[in-house]
Amino acid sequence: MTERYWTVAQTVSKMEHIARREIEKGGHGAFLPTFARSRAVDGHEYCTEIPLFTGYVFFMTEANDKRQEYDWAGIPDIHGVYRVPANPSGKAQRVRDDEMLRMFFGHIRGAHNERAEPRYTRYYNPNRPKPKAKNKSRRARPRRSKSARPTRIRSDMQITNDLAFEVQR
Repeated sequence: MTERYWTVAQTVSKMEHIARREIEKGGHGAFLPTFARSRAVDGHEYCTEIPLFTGYVFFMTEANDKRQEYDWAGIPDIHGVYRVPANPSGKAQRVRDDEMLRMFFGHIRGAHNERAEPRYTRYYNPNRPKPKAKNKSRRARPRRSKSARPTRIRSDMQITNDLAFEVQR
């Protein structure tokens, strides 16, 4: 008899999204519950998506009890997966169906999303007047390199011939 059930894979820190994608490429259904955290800093809105359970990805697997074969054998070899917690019998730890449904519907509803209070740094003042535009009638030119500048000869300078200078030494 083949039994399909949800189990969990422990992942390397901050690699949950990569591990989920690779597990799905292997033909397993994968689920990574996330929540959105939005915050305002200095008047700018930032929104990030964070895994609900950091370091874990849920995936669907099956086991054939007659032949003692387990379908999740290739999962620990996936890039980003640390291990699959298993019983002493070799069967992966099972996640109950009612727990998976609760996580799934909570993920859909956005039950864990949160909005933080606006935060202002010491440099931000929302009541500050806007700066006036500068008059850009005179265009600033970049300074030329010394080799590109014209040489200026002053009247008090003595011009010497390099060859004559060498002969005098």
